[in-house]
Amino acid sequence: MTAPLLEVEGLRTHFLTRAGVAKAVDGVSFVLQPGEILGLVGESGSGKSVTGFSLIGLVDPPGRIVGGSIRFAGQELVGLPAEQMRALRGRRIAMVFQDPQATLNPVLTIGTQMALALQAHDRVSDRAAAERAATMLTRVGIPDAAARLGNYPHEFSGGMRQRVAIAMALLNGPELIIADEPTTALDVSIQAQILHEMKALAAESGTALIWISHDLATVSALAHRVLVMYAGRIVESGPVGAVLRAPLHPYTRGLLDSLPAMTEPGRRLRQIPGTAPSLLALPPGCPFAPRCPRADAACTAPPPRVDHAERRALCHHPLEAAA
Repeated sequence: MTAPLLEVEGLRTHFLTRAGVAKAVDGVSFVLQPGEILGLVGESGSGKSVTGFSLIGLVDPPGRIVGGSIRFAGQELVGLPAEQMRALRGRRIAMVFQDPQATLNPVLTIGTQMALALQAHDRVSDRAAAERAATMLTRVGIPDAAARLGNYPHEFSGGMRQRVAIAMALLNGPELIIADEPTTALDVSIQAQILHEMKALAAESGTALIWISHDLATVSALAHRVLVMYAGRIVESGPVGAVLRAPLHPYTRGLLDSLPAMTEPGRRLRQIPGTAPSLLALPPGCPFAPRCPRADAACTAPPPRVDHAERRALCHHPLEAAA
């Protein structure tokens, strides 16, 4: 059996604030195989993005990893010296951010930025860097790529800028790409194109992909497995088809019920009542209990782990058991 590419065990990332400790990531564990696409979903504030930033050592103060292990290709990343982490980041692990304008320098041409990203890890000539940059731009669907290397970020549309950001992530042939809601601000047709391209690229190159999103429909079209996060914890995990067809956790069921495609025409959308709890003041036991229609007195205790076939959930009253 192939060795896992990424093994995360008991990861805890906390933000030490004047108001208290915010447990943004609280005991997250999962395994990622080479070439696998993993979806990480949940509402805003559930800890998805902080999990992604933790994996590549980009958590800013007052946040810090306070516990757990991150092993990439057998190498422990927690506590890795900054210089070694920089050498790894961008070359073997790359990240695509939600807003490409946060990635791209507005005063440098696209070609210059891509060459700098490539030459930071490889000794290649300017000509070779330009050729590779043009190849990557073509690969993500940008026409006349060689000519576009001389353009600045503002000369591209939002969808094209995101494609450029993806091309930059692919430059050094990384083994893992972490994509943090890269299609959220794009229209549906551009989203579909980028999803198709990312899935094809992962299949062709064997690159593993962690796709962070609040959109279950997007994840269902892309991922092999899905992790559902709530209040810094993974409350359900498993193959994407099985989880979305018959979820174990009431929170996953609530996310599915809130999708327009799951509601009959003319009926009001169902929604999860209330709001996500403050990470500074989580309720005792199950953090979803105040919003859960199945909650009872037992939910004031930490939820047990429930295993069902290839799926796993943290819940006192899993839906599959009720069925």
